[in-house]
Amino acid sequence: MSLGTKVKRYREAKNWSQDDLAIRLDVTQGTISNIESDKSIPNSILLSKMAKELDVEMNELLSDSTNFMTNSDFSDNAVAAVNQYNPTFNMQSPELIESILRNQEQIAKLIESQNKLIEGLLKK
Repeated sequence: MSLGTKVKRYREAKNWSQDDLAIRLDVTQGTISNIESDKSIPNSILLSKMAKELDVEMNELLSDSTNFMTNSDFSDNAVAAVNQYNPTFNMQSPELIESILRNQEQIAKLIESQNKLIEGLLKK
């Protein structure tokens, strides 16, 4: 079952519309629609928020929904293009995913601090 299908099923189990979930995640309804139709993959921060809102483990959303590709399946150029626009997760390492999430949260906090500092400097 795909990630999008799982998100849709968990959302519907809560009797939420796409708009309801979008509001809770501070994204557009179109974003939810694209995720549920597997037209896009949420970044790890959005995926984490989505799992929390849907009361499900992030690994549950990702299991059996990740495509594993090997270089033997594609030419080198095709693999580079796919990896650039369709990142994959190694489900063998949930610790790695959690570490990436923590790092992205720290980066978001640093960017917020930097923006406040810049605002302060511009006011002077």
